Amino acid sequence: MHPIVLLTHAIHKDAMARLQQEAQVRVLSDPSPEGLLREIVDADALLVRMPIPAAAIRAGHRLRVVARHGVGLDYIPVEVCTELGIPVVFTPDANTESVAEHVLGTMIALAHQVARADRMVRAGRWNDRDGIMGIDLRGRCIGIVGVGRIGARVAQICRDAFGMRVLGYDPQLDEAAIASRGAEARTLQALLAQSDFVTLHTPSTPQTRHLIDAKAIAGMKRGAWLINHARGALVDTDALTAALKSGHLAGAAVDVLEVEPPAATLELLQLDNVIVTPHSAALTDEAMRRMGGDAAEDILRVLRKEAPLACANRQVLG
Repeated sequence: MHPIVLLTHAIHKDAMARLQQEAQVRVLSDPSPEGLLREIVDADALLVRMPIPAAAIRAGHRLRVVARHGVGLDYIPVEVCTELGIPVVFTPDANTESVAEHVLGTMIALAHQVARADRMVRAGRWNDRDGIMGIDLRGRCIGIVGVGRIGARVAQICRDAFGMRVLGYDPQLDEAAIASRGAEARTLQALLAQSDFVTLHTPSTPQTRHLIDAKAIAGMKRGAWLINHARGALVDTDALTAALKSGHLAGAAVDVLEVEPPAATLELLQLDNVIVTPHSAALTDEAMRRMGGDAAEDILRVLRKEAPLACANRQVLG
């Protein structure tokens, strides 16, 4: 009998087909916490596209592997999986290009006032065009907070395509490693003070919660732009809103928020100098195919009692 792989949400059709070659695939019919607790009990593997409580992992008595459809491990209680001897696999390379392109796309849109201009024309205010003066990216400075796969790719594009100066901050890397990834190493404070654009690419941890708070924003160059396509918890939403309203920051682009989906009354959404997308930076056909395919292959490797390629808690593999 084939093992059962439970998906919290459907994945790319090619990845679904690959799983079905060696497993029985089920998509969670009730995505509530209670529904997950009911449906996980007979699953041999779980593929995650939403936050999973520890209680659900403990209820999955047959679980042999938990897979993250993506990079961020904050959706999974990794410590509980480790305690229970369950490998946690993820897809670290799958969405690099897609998210990097989203960063560049929204940076260009901010610099050239694309969203504001679009809203202005739709509102019948064509003749207000002189009030939306943009800037060129060439020669500007971008600060990258977190110079991992995505941050390094953003650095490469900004340097090669736009001739931008690239600064980098990453407490996990030394100066030589940051330089090898295409950025000049700086402290966080120096990066914020010198950058025209700041883009965030760090994981969400207790240590990085509100990494960009009111104090950090006050240290940013006046008229700078902030881009956050990583995790909503990295930025204090109230502090960002205040800085955008006061004009200290010229604008922001956010693909992630502290609460998702946000309340319709969230003040940040009412501001004209903000671009908000619905956690969709990695939603390209190519990224979804890569994420689904990589996760599927590692799930099947574990179910075949083979070592996975990308495991967050390798100590459980023995």
